[in-house]
Amino acid sequence: MQQRDKVRKEISEGHPLTVGAISGIDGLAVTPTGCDLIELRLDSLGFDEGLRHYAENSPLPLLITARGANEGGQKDWSSGERAIAYRALLPFATLIDVELRDFDLLDDLIAEARESGVLVVGSFHDFERTPMVDELRARLDARADLHKFALMAHSPSDIVEHLKLLKHLDGHPCAVMGMGPLGAAARPLMAQCGSLLNYGYLGEIPTAPNQWPARLLAETIAL
Repeated sequence: MQQRDKVRKEISEGHPLTVGAISGIDGLAVTPTGCDLIELRLDSLGFDEGLRHYAENSPLPLLITARGANEGGQKDWSSGERAIAYRALLPFATLIDVELRDFDLLDDLIAEARESGVLVVGSFHDFERTPMVDELRARLDARADLHKFALMAHSPSDIVEHLKLLKHLDGHPCAVMGMGPLGAAARPLMAQCGSLLNYGYLGEIPTAPNQWPARLLAETIAL
């Protein structure tokens, strides 16, 4: 698939990409100006025929995400239910995002994705703090093509740790982003310092508190 090859090349060359995240139906009608990828949050959108039609005809490469409630998702899905959701849209995906702690539970899905040429993003979220770099490095999983760390930022020293993380992952492609107002303010800085996936939202509904509109984020990164 041409879109998969293009995104794989962009990531391998270290180009920061802007992700327009959609968690509300209104977002499906928005022209994704400035975005490189579209994220479909299945835990908010579901995966009915209407969404499948959108995915099949998407103007941009798709990142498919289905989170459980304890991962910040909108549905209390079991791992089996999430696997069903992922598989419904896997033929149209360029990337899928799976929480690192669920990799063993969703190992078959991850293997299917990789065999199909779909990139696997391994995510880690800490909604309370920013762990030290060594603690985060220990979470790297060889089954992930790219690692994403979303970490709560309480102080400028946390932002410094985020920047350290971008430099000390031994060549593993990664995305690093802060949560909370301070973390959100630093999103363009993270992109400029090597974070490969940088999330804004499309439509009226952010997928996380303090999230930037995707177009504004892309324009700010480009300054």
